[in-house]
Amino acid sequence: MFHDLRYALRSFARSPALVAAAVVCLALGIGANATIFGVVDTLLFRAPPHVQDPDRVVRLYFRHHTPSFGTYTSSVTGYPLYRAISDSSRAFQAVAAFTYSQNASLGRGTDARRVAVVLATASYFPLLGVRPALGRFYAADEDRLGGPAVAVLGYEFWRRAFGGDSGILGRRLELGRSSYEVIGVAPEWFTGVNLQNVDVWVPLVVATPELMAPGSLNRGSFFIQLIGRLGAGGRGAAEREATVALRAEDAQWAAQFRQSIDSNTVALVGPVQPARGPEISQNAKVSLWLAAVSVIVLLIACANVANLLLARSLQRQREVAIRLALGAEWWRLARQVLIESLVLATAGGIAALFVTLWAGPLIRAFLLPDTPAFMEPLDARVIAFTAAVAVLTGILAGAVPAWYVARRDLTPTLKAGAGEGRYQRSRLRSALLVTQVALTVVLIIGAGLFTRSLRNVEGQDFGFDPGRSLLVTMDLRAAGYAPAQINAVNLQILARLEALPGVEAAAATVGHPLGWGSAMSVHVPGRDSIPQLRTGGPYYQQVTPRYFAALGTPVRGRGFTVADRASSVAIVNETMARLLWPGDNAIGKCFVLGDAKTCTEVIGVVPDARRFSAVEDASMMLYIPFSGDWNGFITALVVRAHGRPEDLIAPVRAAIQATAPNLPFASVTPLGDLLAPSIRPWRLGSAMFAGFALLALVLSAVGLYGVLAYVVTQRTHEMGVRVAMGAQRWDVQRLMVSHGVRVAAIGAALGALVGIVAGRVLSSLLYGVSPRDPLVLFVALLVPIVVAAVASYLPARRASRVDPMVALRTE
Repeated sequence: MFHDLRYALRSFARSPALVAAAVVCLALGIGANATIFGVVDTLLFRAPPHVQDPDRVVRLYFRHHTPSFGTYTSSVTGYPLYRAISDSSRAFQAVAAFTYSQNASLGRGTDARRVAVVLATASYFPLLGVRPALGRFYAADEDRLGGPAVAVLGYEFWRRAFGGDSGILGRRLELGRSSYEVIGVAPEWFTGVNLQNVDVWVPLVVATPELMAPGSLNRGSFFIQLIGRLGAGGRGAAEREATVALRAEDAQWAAQFRQSIDSNTVALVGPVQPARGPEISQNAKVSLWLAAVSVIVLLIACANVANLLLARSLQRQREVAIRLALGAEWWRLARQVLIESLVLATAGGIAALFVTLWAGPLIRAFLLPDTPAFMEPLDARVIAFTAAVAVLTGILAGAVPAWYVARRDLTPTLKAGAGEGRYQRSRLRSALLVTQVALTVVLIIGAGLFTRSLRNVEGQDFGFDPGRSLLVTMDLRAAGYAPAQINAVNLQILARLEALPGVEAAAATVGHPLGWGSAMSVHVPGRDSIPQLRTGGPYYQQVTPRYFAALGTPVRGRGFTVADRASSVAIVNETMARLLWPGDNAIGKCFVLGDAKTCTEVIGVVPDARRFSAVEDASMMLYIPFSGDWNGFITALVVRAHGRPEDLIAPVRAAIQATAPNLPFASVTPLGDLLAPSIRPWRLGSAMFAGFALLALVLSAVGLYGVLAYVVTQRTHEMGVRVAMGAQRWDVQRLMVSHGVRVAAIGAALGALVGIVAGRVLSSLLYGVSPRDPLVLFVALLVPIVVAAVASYLPARRASRVDPMVALRTE
């Protein structure tokens, strides 16, 4: 075998162009797979950093069934259930509760900044087996009502905000209007069990009002997640025990709030990675699809290298025939080809590491923008995966030429020379090209479907125009303001914003677009009930008169005026108007809000506005004039710009500081940016599918060019005869180009069939487009054929310039 290796290296030294082409193809194919593997590994398989014995750590989920919402699974629950499981559990060694990362204001005025805070019970860190980098974590006697206000800093935040100062212990951290003592620093790269940056951890029970609303620990409030470390009974015992506690808590909740309960509610345990829950996340779905796409690119690269090695075997067929005639075993010749393939794959794998080193951070930033970079692009797992893929690729790429060498009858070659068997060889290489083109078409179809979905999502009516509006939020409650003060300060700021140059309209709201709106019972006179939707509701928002102008929302009827503050009037969305007064004009109708004694008149109808994401089911929504008399306080301001909203961010911040210099951090964000996370899966799929499709198209074009260039050298004598017999250069060019186009057309047709089938599986990720979209299929069929024609032209032009006398004399 060592002799075969030396022979392969010597022969490759005489064919640098072949080696370069093969290594580049394999580096791109293997590198793409290694890069995507790093992302999928992070999402689905890799345990969170610093977690000890992660297979024993599980996340709890709760499956409910309700008449309105059907069966759904959620990881969010209430604090009483945590206490019930934690206090009586035998199936868990330990249980911990924690919240999603939430924003809080650190400092005040111009120095204020936004930090990400997680509330967690004292059992959280010991359960995970984490050790602090500095100081200590808070203990159980500190996680209690009336306990000390202590905090643990995230490692990156400690380095970024405090320069890694080891004297940070004992210093006070001002979160909103509350002060927390810093007692420790978490280890580097530790993010907990969610893949989110965390700046500060504080005890769950001790959390002050700016971090947790009053009453959040009471029954009926759902805002925490649970993890547990399994005991000896394993998952089955844990699920049974948690289900018993869940049903008991549900029964107490139903008795307290006089509600019916679902007797089929069950608790489930799953891996600690959030993307591997009972319902896989959208990011995980897209990442798995991209993993499949990267495998397709690798197969295309394998077909390319197989074609190169096959051409090399064909050129050496006389040498092979002589070796067989002298007694060489066929399996040794096949082994020689496989070793050559493995040498190329090894070089390609090494080059793929550099591709991964460069592309890894870019792909991670694109696929997982909110995930901290807690691992290098290259680590032992990625390197091991790259090595395994390189070996597998070498075997796959060498299988076809090795089979050809082992099974081909080369006796005629010894008798007639290298000219025989040309067309059979061409069919084998053409089959590999057809496979490449077919796989490329599948990727083009995927890219087209995601691109069309993205255009449909971005082009839909959101119920407002996000292109020119800003959303301003300030947590004044966290700064210690009472509701009346909050309203007064916001209205003062609003007056300043309305006077800013470049502002078209500004308004205040209790509840805001892509945020929340409170639910309220509604009664229509003369009816016993109103229709109910899966999304719940009806929901309401209190808004100031220019709210719809600030959002760019058209109003049918009329908008609010200052005089409406003392009137019982409302504006409803189209869904509410259609359901409450089907087939009739809702304007002028009335309904009763809650326990009100008067009927509220509908004065306008607006389009359905998105409440949480770019794609969601419609809800019934109503808007009432802000008066300051209702419970609640202004939560947001909306500002509409004459031009680019980004140009107003600095003036808006300056106006806020001028009005209230000591306010905590104010968020000023274009509405389009708030929509971006919910549009991201389609944008992600479109960009990544398009990138891989382009890479596959280039590989296929290079493969087609190589095949036709080889065919030209093999058919030089034939071309000379054709020209000598009177064929024109155009005839020769047409012959070669038609061969390339024919191969591409066959591959495109096969790829379209496969793409239609794959598109059905992809349909859950599409929006407003059919997997058999005719435009996408047309483009997917046309592009490879056009590329094939272009790639065929250069070798065809070379063939048409053959001097018949030189060609015939050479033969």
